[in-house]
Amino acid sequence: MQFFLLIAVAVLGLPQRGASAKCRMKSPDVSISGLRLADATSAAQVVGAGANLSESEDDLPHARFTNSNGAQELVLYAHYGADPDEYAEAEVGISGAEAMTLKDLPVDTFKSGRGVELGMSVKEVEDLFGSCLKSRQKSGDELLLEYEIGKADQDDELKTFGYPVYYAEYEFKGGKLVRFRFGFAYP
Repeated sequence: MQFFLLIAVAVLGLPQRGASAKCRMKSPDVSISGLRLADATSAAQVVGAGANLSESEDDLPHARFTNSNGAQELVLYAHYGADPDEYAEAEVGISGAEAMTLKDLPVDTFKSGRGVELGMSVKEVEDLFGSCLKSRQKSGDELLLEYEIGKADQDDELKTFGYPVYYAEYEFKGGKLVRFRFGFAYP
């Protein structure tokens, strides 16, 4: 009888008793410097209402800002069809020369709700989110960590957002975080 049960499990793909749960990123980030993803009210409070969105062939419509000293850049991405001031993805990186024309926000350092900020080490980021990575790519002194949560619209921590996929990526150079982006992938 047990032999037939094992065959049924193998053929039907039923989970076996005692099988470990699927590997998942720990407590994903959903906010940056007080702005909660997909929340127009917090966005208006942090960056102001009616931010001018730039169009790009390479990415989603987005609004760009710098921190108070202009050294860091925050890019907020709006999904097509989203309500005004509703951003589903956020990216933080080191500002380039073109950032001098961007609106400064009264923020010293762009920091995520989980405490991620530029300059962190690989270990500090992995301690926050775990080692359940989608991918880890290394080239010279550069490293990219990518996390993904599929079926986010069914995930206990993320289902209230209603998006099918959550992702996060962390780019390191010389062992220090130089860029990170997280949010809900455009469906």
